[in-house]
Amino acid sequence: MHDDDPAWGPLPVRPAALRWLLIPLTVLFLPFWWLVWVLLAIGFSGVAAVAQLIVYVVPRAENGAVRVFDATLGQVPFLPLWCVTPVALLKEGDSAYYRARVDRRVEKQTRRVETSPLHRELELGAHYFRGAGAGYVLRVATEQGWNLHPVLRSHPRRRLRLRHNGRPRPDLRT
Repeated sequence: MHDDDPAWGPLPVRPAALRWLLIPLTVLFLPFWWLVWVLLAIGFSGVAAVAQLIVYVVPRAENGAVRVFDATLGQVPFLPLWCVTPVALLKEGDSAYYRARVDRRVEKQTRRVETSPLHRELELGAHYFRGAGAGYVLRVATEQGWNLHPVLRSHPRRRLRLRHNGRPRPDLRT
């Protein structure tokens, strides 16, 4: 599907000096980032109440309201790309680790969909699939009934938003 496009491949390995610089930056700036994110979320929840009234009056405005909130609060990730954990620092460039991580997450979310149809959406940040690539995530997820979200946009270098089609997987073990 997106195998030829380099944007859907694994993200490049960060230089060693940059990786070790990102740990102190993460420790210093991540709490401030989360505070700003929470304040934005509180502010947008007030706006959401007004938007919900508009959606009740004009039913077709729901997709537009979802897109507006995605374009605002959705652009501020809870865990930014510059944030690096010690595990991610050690596993930098290890594609097998990231592939196994993606496989477990997609499988777990697929099982949740099968038990409860309310959990049909999956969002993965680039820190989650950095070494495997967005193309790998999409290939694995498509095999289990996931597709790119029809309303919310995905960007292969930052975040993938997937939606399950809601149909149970066929049992191939029998």
